[in-house]
Amino acid sequence: MNKKKAIKVIETHLRNYKSYKAAIFNLQKQLDSILPNLTASYEYKAGSAGFKIWSSTEQAVLDRLESATALQIHEQMRNYKMIISSIDKALNALGEHEQLYVELRYFKGFSVEKVAREMNFSLPSLFRLRRRVLDRLTISLANVNIVFGDL
Repeated sequence: MNKKKAIKVIETHLRNYKSYKAAIFNLQKQLDSILPNLTASYEYKAGSAGFKIWSSTEQAVLDRLESATALQIHEQMRNYKMIISSIDKALNALGEHEQLYVELRYFKGFSVEKVAREMNFSLPSLFRLRRRVLDRLTISLANVNIVFGDL
């Protein structure tokens, strides 16, 4: 992936950061409705190899866990959690001004001019900061670009 495309993908993930968190919550709710809490009950079953402990409740849960819908939800949640975790780690490696830039520009959706005013930066200084931030994030979020480029 070329650098320009990698930066666009990173910016998209940064803009969607809060949406990914909301999606995880909502996907968990869907999963909870597919897999409601069940109380297991056990019974002994005689077989040729002796007695086995068997639970119809556990079998029902296993059947549901294996359903395509539950697997898709688990996979989507895993992807979003990995993106969030990767972004969090990458942001921790940035300086204070760099983190503030990301917060204002991508998480809060401020315009470039508003970010410059909030940070008390000139536009040229802000663009240099942006370049530095995106250069660093291109390196630290390479896994997100490779694995989840166009979610």
